[in-house]
Amino acid sequence: MRVTVIQNSAYGRAGLVEKFIASKGWTCRRTLSPKDIVTTDLADIVDDVVVFLGSRRGVYETHIQWIARERALMKRLVDNAIPVVGICFGAQLLATALGGTVKPIGHRYRGWMENAFASTPVWQGPWLRWHGDFITLPGEIKILARDNETVQAFEYGNAVGVQFHPEVSNAVLKDWGAYRRSMPEEDQISLAKALNYADDHAYEIEKRAFELFDNIFGKIVGRSLA
Repeated sequence: MRVTVIQNSAYGRAGLVEKFIASKGWTCRRTLSPKDIVTTDLADIVDDVVVFLGSRRGVYETHIQWIARERALMKRLVDNAIPVVGICFGAQLLATALGGTVKPIGHRYRGWMENAFASTPVWQGPWLRWHGDFITLPGEIKILARDNETVQAFEYGNAVGVQFHPEVSNAVLKDWGAYRRSMPEEDQISLAKALNYADDHAYEIEKRAFELFDNIFGKIVGRSLA
């Protein structure tokens, strides 16, 4: 199976989802960046699965060219039933493509947290949450996880969105740390705590993430992943 990964920031690499893809022997065809989104002919993105990663930007910042183009790409993929996984910003792209809305909450979630509602145990966590936006979805969308009234995971057809970060390992958080000086002090403190947890629980985090990705890819490609 072929997978396209869209990486929306220099430090937000695919981490555990890329490791999962490799463990299955699948082909990761390309990693697109915001620059690529603007300069590439997106019509040829017809891989078996497209994975959209996170961003420090909001999907409502449509005055930014790459965000406007990426929203259009997500809508085309959903309309053509191309299997999609959206993570954080990617989940917000998916929500808007399905007719939902995304707005700032007014505060930020930072750290490893369990979901108060999980449709099955694999969605409970703890997962790393690192967002300040709130997703509202049409009523026909199936909610897979929710916490403090914020949607954390959902599915529609062969598309799944997760607001948390199942791709994050201690190695990914160390990459984030390279940009900590540009973060507010509160975020720097939260990042240090999150990295300490990830270092102490690296094995459990990877095992839990692989179980989740098995579940997600099983839903969207509709066949055995063995």
